[in-house]
Amino acid sequence: MWGNSDQRKLLKVQDFGVKGRGVIAMEDIRQGELIERSPVLIIPHEDRPKTDATICFTYVFMWEPGACEEDLYKHKGRAAIVLGYTSLLNHSYTPNAEFKHHIDEMFLDIHAVRDIKAGEEITIDYQMTLWFDPD
Repeated sequence: MWGNSDQRKLLKVQDFGVKGRGVIAMEDIRQGELIERSPVLIIPHEDRPKTDATICFTYVFMWEPGACEEDLYKHKGRAAIVLGYTSLLNHSYTPNAEFKHHIDEMFLDIHAVRDIKAGEEITIDYQMTLWFDPD
């Protein structure tokens, strides 16, 4: 099963200045609701040295069973480029959304962890040591 990639709330990409692009909700989203289901492109382990040396590294998710996002820094195993708006979600230590890997099905889900109002930025916790200052 690949998942239904048509399952997306109304979202908009917005420029947040020095923070870069991010994603805002264009409709109210209730806690627990699916915000987006994104297909992924797998980066095989043997291709990681080439891609990790590019800007792509700052947008990928770890894609191995049992791995965590911090494992990206080991530069081993598969990673994934997540399509859709998901790769543009900004980090927060108090996020309003969370992600769930579906490794074998090759998609990633974003769910609301609390109610999100229309116009509010959607954020996730990157779950790794950050390479930038989030303040």
